[in-house]
Amino acid sequence: MLRHWMSAGLVGLGLLVAGGCSGAAGVSAASDIAPTTTAPAAVAAPVVPLPPPIIDVADPSAARAPVTGAVAVPAPPTAELCSGGYVKKNTAPASITDAVKASQVARGPYTDKDPSHYVEDELIPVELGGAPADPRNLWPQTPDMAAVKDREENHLRAEVCHGDVSLSVAQTEMLQDWGPLPKS
Repeated sequence: MLRHWMSAGLVGLGLLVAGGCSGAAGVSAASDIAPTTTAPAAVAAPVVPLPPPIIDVADPSAARAPVTGAVAVPAPPTAELCSGGYVKKNTAPASITDAVKASQVARGPYTDKDPSHYVEDELIPVELGGAPADPRNLWPQTPDMAAVKDREENHLRAEVCHGDVSLSVAQTEMLQDWGPLPKS
């Protein structure tokens, strides 16, 4: 199984706090005043990062199911995709994607049925010519999974914009790495 690891920084921090230290403090120069003690001091142990989450995206060698509607028709020219502002201008607004996400989470195989725990993302991202508002191209992801997928999207967009990879090859890679497995 292909497992993606989040490697960009620490995912979480665990701080261990030890207590029980006490000591005399606030002793006055006058000998008839008894020393006072302070509350137990909290001592921070070394920061221990949590391990990164394991995100299973199924078997990469399995043939992926085609996704009709995942690609914008007509496909935008590469020069337009690579121009500044294309993604912001063409991404579907939350008023559309939130309703799709709520429906998908309610009907889908998600154990956590709270839509606020997911990010609605495109299978073929807008920056690679994905259809921004087609429900067949939208799917709920955990924030961790979306972060992993975003790194691949950004890498492929850079390759397309530098002319190293064609747009259709980048779209095929996204489908192969992230698309749905065929139903048995």
